[in-house]
Amino acid sequence: MLKLAPVMFRLFAFVWPYLVCLVAGAAPEPQVLRTNGGWCWFQDERALIVGDTLYFGSLAGTDRDGLSAGDVVVTSRHLVTGRTVSTTLHPRFQTDDHDVPALLALPDGRLLATYQSHGQSKGLVGADLMRWRRTLRPGDISAWTPEQTLPVGATVSYSNLFRLPAEGGRILLFHRGAGFNPNYLVSTDDGATFAYGGRLLFWPRQSPGDPRFTGINGGRPYLKYAQAGPDTIHFVATEDHPSSYDNSLYHAFLRGGNIHHSDGRVIGPLSRTAETTVRPPDLTCVFRGDIDHVAWMCDLHVDSAGHPRIVFSVQRGGAAGRGKRNNAADGLDLRYHYARWDGQAWQVAEIARAGTRLYAGEDDYAGLGAIDPQAPDTVFISTNADPVSGAPLISAADGRRHWEIFRGESDDGGRRFRWTAVTRDSSADNLRPIVPIWNEAAGRRIVLWLRGTYRKYTDYDLDIVALLPPR
Repeated sequence: MLKLAPVMFRLFAFVWPYLVCLVAGAAPEPQVLRTNGGWCWFQDERALIVGDTLYFGSLAGTDRDGLSAGDVVVTSRHLVTGRTVSTTLHPRFQTDDHDVPALLALPDGRLLATYQSHGQSKGLVGADLMRWRRTLRPGDISAWTPEQTLPVGATVSYSNLFRLPAEGGRILLFHRGAGFNPNYLVSTDDGATFAYGGRLLFWPRQSPGDPRFTGINGGRPYLKYAQAGPDTIHFVATEDHPSSYDNSLYHAFLRGGNIHHSDGRVIGPLSRTAETTVRPPDLTCVFRGDIDHVAWMCDLHVDSAGHPRIVFSVQRGGAAGRGKRNNAADGLDLRYHYARWDGQAWQVAEIARAGTRLYAGEDDYAGLGAIDPQAPDTVFISTNADPVSGAPLISAADGRRHWEIFRGESDDGGRRFRWTAVTRDSSADNLRPIVPIWNEAAGRRIVLWLRGTYRKYTDYDLDIVALLPPR
């Protein structure tokens, strides 16, 4: 036995460095932060970090784990202690992930949350009401002001909150409202009250004679927004819903009461009434869509140079089922693209296979992608296909095809990405990642996503999971 000791020591000395490498390289396991919750992707911020606390909103999809279907929920997670708290803002509101709240940190550390029903629901009482509540104390989501409401004169969807210090702290609340178009509310008292501000863009309800109009519904541009500094809000817009129109993507930014092209040229003033003549095609074109290349944005952020970055999906080969609902051949080939404004022009590249639609009838619903705001050459995507080859991802866990999360990193400004699996061989789907802004991150990031089963925007059973930095 004593003779074996030197041999064992030498063997251990040989193996130890490899053990260290294995441990150091082990991928962190996602943690469940909130069971029974989902979100759409046209509301922001859905997740934010204030000091040492992560906050995020969600909408319960079923009756379980102390929540009822339709509960509007805000959750906090202290990143040092690990303490997690959830509060229901509105119980049994509407089982629809479009109702997830948008969150804004106020200067004194309190939170403002705004939410609304999904305005398309027929016969819903209060479909024209914007709703909001504020926390009573900084860092404490257990106590809120009573729910306040404001009729906006039309069905309302999609809250997006921004505070502009350069304009006296004015809060702009962008939403879909009058004319089924993007509008905004204004608060000058940190969310105590809101008033109607105006319409941001105009797009007609129907577009007969337009070869890119599919004949289905119409009249509803989709937008994503991102703030840059104390006075600027960037946004990217489509003409319409991708089932209604062969969408392109357009970019502009708001500053000083005017709408600007990507290069800074003024398009026109921001309307202060319910009417405007500014249409999505009047903005700077990022991507030109057609019958076989239909675009929809996933995420928008602004880099340290003040240049916007966009991740978006494109449905390929949809011409055969154009203008038809539930066409079996549509939505089976989605691709992710990355767009970067370089100061003079938009640089756009296809970067990954996004796989298939989430379900029939919403043929452009991808698993979605998210940009890391602190390192915008890094993105996270959800796909049920190999990002490079497009081969279906069949899980070894259950033999079924699932959506998995991948991290992509680019060294050339977004033309090409290297892909690393964050999840693999899952027994549930992994969808709709978010990377919240973390101004004090110092190289760290948090990635949240939804894990579970998604059958429809009104029928899902999901948990919210996250990759968290070490405490």
